[in-house]
Amino acid sequence: MKFGELWKNIKKSWIVSAILTGVIGLILLLFPSATLLSVCYCIGGLIIAMGVIRVVRYFRNEHAYPYLFQSDLVVGLITIGLGIFMVTSPKSLVNLLPSLFGILLVGCGVGNILRSVDAKNNGFAQWGVLLGMAIVSIVAGLLLLGNPFETMETVVAIAGGCLIYQSISDILTTFFINKRHRSIKKQATEEAGK
Repeated sequence: MKFGELWKNIKKSWIVSAILTGVIGLILLLFPSATLLSVCYCIGGLIIAMGVIRVVRYFRNEHAYPYLFQSDLVVGLITIGLGIFMVTSPKSLVNLLPSLFGILLVGCGVGNILRSVDAKNNGFAQWGVLLGMAIVSIVAGLLLLGNPFETMETVVAIAGGCLIYQSISDILTTFFINKRHRSIKKQATEEAGK
């Protein structure tokens, strides 16, 4: 695969990822309390389903190596119990969401710092903008991890705003890299024509 084709695939995946991140951020920003409850119910439901699958697998007992699945009954019942707890007590999970979003933003920010260093090393003029956006992402993530806000709804709305910011940051990063890629391609074409 040529670099141009590879770059088109990478660019598409970055833009799709950035758009999805922005949509999730917008939903969190506009509907924080409904989002909190929906996430809790969905995760609780998925955990219940995982537990049921384990229990059913245990009772089917059609395995070539049945000793590998002996714990499925116990693990399945515990998982079902945990899922039921999450569905009936969604606030227990709500307290974790800001921390999860904070970790996500810090991780994305660190990744963007690495991209900005690569951009600087490869002669990108806008590497400082990328670095600044990465630092803002990390600071926002650290604020969420510190959880200095009074209500979870406020934290979720802020997390939504941060995800929208991250989305815009990723789109701008893709734009700057694409601009540099076209410049290098044009320069290579001009040099090859000489």
